[in-house]
Amino acid sequence: MDLKKTATIFIGFGMVNFAQAGEMAKADAFWIWVALFALAIVGVIILFVSSHQARKTQHLHKTLFDKQLEMEKNQTLLLTNMSENIHNVAKQALERSQSSLAKTAKPFKNKDEILANVENRLLDVTNDLIDFLRLKSKKVEIINEEFNINNVLNEVSGSLCSQFAGSSTELIFDIDKNIPRRIIGDSLHLGQILDSILAYLMDQGDVEEVKLEISMFDTFEKRMELQFQFTDISNGLTPEALDKLFVPYYDEVTGAYVGLGLFVANELVGMMDGELSIHSAIGRGSAFTLSLPFVTIERRNKRMYRLPDQILIEKKVFIVDSNYNSALAIKKMFAYFRHEVKVLSQEEFMKNIPNLTSFDIVVLHESLFNVRLIKYLTKIKTEKELKVIALNALLQADKKSFVNDVIDIHLFKPLNQERIFEMIINLYDIKASTYSVDEVKDDTPKAKIHKMHMQETKGITREKFKDFSGKNILIVEDNLINQKVLITLLHLSGMDITIANNGREAVDIVKESKIEFDIVLMDINMPIMDGYTATQMIRLDSKYDMLPIVAFTALVLDSETQKMFQAGINAFLSKPLNIGKLYTALAMYLTDEPIKKTIKKITQPKKVISYKGMNIAKGIGHANNSETLYLEVLKEFSEAYGTSADIFVKLIREQRFEQIKMLCVDMRGLTGSIGAEDMHNLMTEILQQLMYKKYDIFPKYKEKYIFEINTLNKSIAEYIQATAYAQCLEK
Repeated sequence: MDLKKTATIFIGFGMVNFAQAGEMAKADAFWIWVALFALAIVGVIILFVSSHQARKTQHLHKTLFDKQLEMEKNQTLLLTNMSENIHNVAKQALERSQSSLAKTAKPFKNKDEILANVENRLLDVTNDLIDFLRLKSKKVEIINEEFNINNVLNEVSGSLCSQFAGSSTELIFDIDKNIPRRIIGDSLHLGQILDSILAYLMDQGDVEEVKLEISMFDTFEKRMELQFQFTDISNGLTPEALDKLFVPYYDEVTGAYVGLGLFVANELVGMMDGELSIHSAIGRGSAFTLSLPFVTIERRNKRMYRLPDQILIEKKVFIVDSNYNSALAIKKMFAYFRHEVKVLSQEEFMKNIPNLTSFDIVVLHESLFNVRLIKYLTKIKTEKELKVIALNALLQADKKSFVNDVIDIHLFKPLNQERIFEMIINLYDIKASTYSVDEVKDDTPKAKIHKMHMQETKGITREKFKDFSGKNILIVEDNLINQKVLITLLHLSGMDITIANNGREAVDIVKESKIEFDIVLMDINMPIMDGYTATQMIRLDSKYDMLPIVAFTALVLDSETQKMFQAGINAFLSKPLNIGKLYTALAMYLTDEPIKKTIKKITQPKKVISYKGMNIAKGIGHANNSETLYLEVLKEFSEAYGTSADIFVKLIREQRFEQIKMLCVDMRGLTGSIGAEDMHNLMTEILQQLMYKKYDIFPKYKEKYIFEINTLNKSIAEYIQATAYAQCLEK
């Protein structure tokens, strides 16, 4: 009975547990379905969010893609239209020059000088094109050597003067006193960067003022960083213009090329481990900030400019300039020598001339000199020693500057510390050893000294340089392109040409070579040893007294030419190179015959040879009518793009159509520039197909591209070979 009850209870209990288990299973299933439903909802939400994000990313990608297309379109316009519109640069430059002259109070530029200015602008376009090609082929190298930063600034000043002669823009160099004279870096490319940025700012239209401020920051050990701050007083740039600033393009509205020089400069900054940025605001102007690393020399020598006599220190200086910011920059340079400097604005000075009897040096803008002021200064000079400096801008300076006995010296802006240093020494006629050669009284004959500007002999061709056949010439030049231009120019002459890359090489070659040179062409601004020092070293040996040394210089001022002649230079040629003036210089020292001012050019019918796919005459015209520069452009083009067919085929195979577009953009503009008409037309056709996204037909362009580039390569090679052969025959 008990067992039955127990079994019954056990069975009942089991049934209850089984029922409970069933209920629990049902509950679990319910919650599993709830979880699955929740997961489904979460999955749908995630899918929705992902889809939305994908659409957002796609939209962003499309925006960036459209922006990239716009940038590429601008670059296409630059290089594509270069062939058709290059002469618009000349027209614009001429109009700008004439406009500047109209605004100037006294016209001082004649027609020939204005046209020379236009030619210089065209030459800059060609040089930028060569630099562009060299960057594309990765041929540009950064070479760090010791150099004088003042020589670089002088070179930049001279270059800007040739480009913007007559401009009313005030150009100011404001240099901190701790900037060392000599540093280690790439002086050639530094000068190119500074020139490109300043030229861009100067070229913006009605710009009142462009200032370059240079400051130094120590980093570690012998490393330091120079900061170059470029600012202007102009209308400023829009955000859209800032985005496109370093992308080269051709502006169809203004007919001007924009950004090619800045593109090259920006690439060079990156190669030099520097940084370049720009900030601009409408109505407030623009500001470039350039930072570049350099290595210091003689870090312990804090004062890099030491006046040779105590009498030159602690003078009282009075400055009035037409631009107050310029006057403050000049004040800083005088104050370096412990001078007590007072600056007055031009407006205040004109209202009431202050008492100047307590000052030792007065620096006054040329426009301030009138009868009353001259009379007042003359009276002071009869009672005490007073030095009077007439100040003017290099860009606006007339060759016939205001001359009066009351003026002791003329000073031209923009200035640097070394030019102020040398001016103070010359002002008090103190002999300094910096750039002077010891005077030794002897009867040794010396080469003729020609202190005037070299006159141009008209109608000179390369063939005419055969007059100097058999002579030995040493060319001292650090710029590879300038070397090639000179070598090509003198190739027909029959002269024996030797090249030195800097002043130290030149000294070693002259003193150690068995060659007896008949003349030396000496660049002034070079790394390691500049032209002044190299000439001085050569002149230390009297056996070279009869060796004529002719200098190349960008900054042609009385103070600079005086420095050259003190170093022992015989004559000078201004940059950029003028073939007629070069002939005059060579004839002066290498022939006994008197130089004729004009040589009638004998025009003989020249056999025109056609090269498939190329318009040679058109290409030469785009290279400033210089076959020498045109040949250089062709050689650089061949090295940069001669094997581009392999790249083109690979890009098509990988369907990388944006890269194809970038390649064709470059090729279309470049082939137009060199007169490669067939290749130019093919690039136009391909770009049109890209515009309409007809990607399916691109495989057929493989063979076309290969055929055209091979044909072009062959034509370029034949032309270069034929030119070289013709030169050999003419020799």
